[in-house]
Amino acid sequence: MAPGEGLTPSQQERIATAIDRARAENGLDISVLVGDLVLDDLSQFRAGAERLHAALEDRAPSAVLFVVAPGQRRVEVVTGHAIRRRVPDRVAALAVLAMTTAFGGGDLSGGIVDAIRQVADAAGRRPALPPADHQRAQIAARPDAKHGSGAAPALGAGASH
Repeated sequence: MAPGEGLTPSQQERIATAIDRARAENGLDISVLVGDLVLDDLSQFRAGAERLHAALEDRAPSAVLFVVAPGQRRVEVVTGHAIRRRVPDRVAALAVLAMTTAFGGGDLSGGIVDAIRQVADAAGRRPALPPADHQRAQIAARPDAKHGSGAAPALGAGASH
């Protein structure tokens, strides 16, 4: 995916389905952001991803955030402190590896879906979370690929179609 291209509706639907399944079967609160971050230096990417995770506000402690920046060739998985037992750093690292492998083959949405499934499988079965608030988007696909790393209004628990 070249900078400036967004996810197609069918790709967004595929990712939303994987998120919904992780929510229902594993009790995971997962959000995905696809788009480059506006940073002074790429060494700040992790810090920018952590700020986006913090923008999830009261959901942040138990949320998992996937930040995929195709134009910057960067991926981060940020987990809240309350979910780290179920999704430890090694699981997040394996999810990043799964994504980057798929991205290398040109499959952006497939890499994200595979990573979500991998995290959900590692987290194990848990009771479903309450139905998502469909007023807010859980997938933020940034077609212009240039957005800041501050508050992210498109991050949330509801579905995006």
